[in-house]
Amino acid sequence: MIDIIELRHNLHRIPELAFQEYKTKALLEESIFKILQNQPENIWKLHYFNNSTGLLLEYTCSKKPYLLFRADMDGLPIVEKTGVSFASEHPNLMHACGHDVHLSILTGLIQFVTQTLPQRNLLFLFQPAEEGEGGAQSVLAEGIVQKFDIESVFALHTASELPVGSVSAKEGIFFAVPQEFDVCFYGKTAHIAFPEKGIDALSAGIKFMNIMEEKLTELKKTERIIFHIGKMSSGTIRNVIADKCVLEGTHRSLSKKTGQQINALIQKTADNVARETNTQSEVKFLAAYDPVINAANLVNRLQEICFQQNIKCIPAQISMTGEDFGFFTTLYPGLLFWLGSGCSYPLHSDKFLPRDECLEIGIRIMSAFLE
Repeated sequence: MIDIIELRHNLHRIPELAFQEYKTKALLEESIFKILQNQPENIWKLHYFNNSTGLLLEYTCSKKPYLLFRADMDGLPIVEKTGVSFASEHPNLMHACGHDVHLSILTGLIQFVTQTLPQRNLLFLFQPAEEGEGGAQSVLAEGIVQKFDIESVFALHTASELPVGSVSAKEGIFFAVPQEFDVCFYGKTAHIAFPEKGIDALSAGIKFMNIMEEKLTELKKTERIIFHIGKMSSGTIRNVIADKCVLEGTHRSLSKKTGQQINALIQKTADNVARETNTQSEVKFLAAYDPVINAANLVNRLQEICFQQNIKCIPAQISMTGEDFGFFTTLYPGLLFWLGSGCSYPLHSDKFLPRDECLEIGIRIMSAFLE
C-alpha cells in the first residue's frame, strides 16, 4: 500500500518537460512495484516504450476486451508561486496543469484493482509529453497499445473554478482541434535613414497578421474558430530595419477539415505577403491534435456513477482547449471529463494548485467504471 496524497506531493516536487520525465517515471515505477508486491505475477505486466518515458501496465484476468485508463506526465516551464511545502524543486518548472493529480489518481486506481481484483482486463497508461509535444502520437506510433483489444478509453482533467466533489462533461466533441504554427519573414537590414537599401521583415509580419484577421472574418461567421498570434519577435534596435520577423501562433477549430483549411490560408497568405514585400517566408506547422470526442454511452455512465456517489455532474460546453487524448478517442470509444479541483486560479498559471481532496473523487469515479 502507498499513500496516494504523499505520491501526489512527491510528483508535484519534480515536474519535468515533455519526453524528459525521467524522475517522474522512476517514482511511478517504484510506486507500482510497491503496489504489486504479493500480487499474482501472471496477471500483471509492465510494458516500456522505446522512444519515450511512458509506461503501460497490463492487468489481464480473462479473454474479455480491455479498458484503458490514461494519465499525462509532463510539467510546464513556469515558476511556481503557490507557496506550498511541496512546491516544485526544479527551477522554472511546475505542474501547472494538474498532471501530478492525474498520475496519482491513475496510481490510486491501480492500487484499488490490487485490492479488489475485478474481472475486467485493464490497461493503465502513463503518457509523456501531452503539452504540445506529441506524446500520444509517440506512444501510439510504437503499436504496443494497439496489440490489445480495447473496448473503451478513459481520462480526466483537473478543472479550475470547479468545486471538489463535482465533474463536468458532454457527449460528442468536447475538446477542440489545436494547431500551433510559426511564420517567419526574412528581409534585409539597413539604417532607417536609407530605407531603399533594406527590406522590412517587421512590416511583412504586421501585414500578414492584418490579412489573416480579415480573411478569417467570413469563416468565423459559420465556424467556431480561434486564431491568435501570441508572440511576435523582430528587430534589434529602433533605427534599423528589421531583417527577420517571427510570429508564433495557434488556431483552434472543431474539425480537422477546418483546421486544414486555416493551415492552407496561413501558407497562402505568407506566400502572397512575401511576394508583395520582397521578403522570403517560411511556415512551420507544429503540434496538432485530434478533437476529443466523448461517446454518449460513457457520458451517460458517468452521470449514473455521479448520481450513485452523490457527486455533482455538470453539463459542459465545448472547450477550445487542446488535449492529445483526442488521438485515443479517434481510435476507440472514449470519455474525458473535467474533475473539480477546488482551485480558483486558471490552468497553466503559476498558482494553479488542485486540492488533495479531489484525488479520492477521481479514484472513486474511475473505479466505478470497472463494475
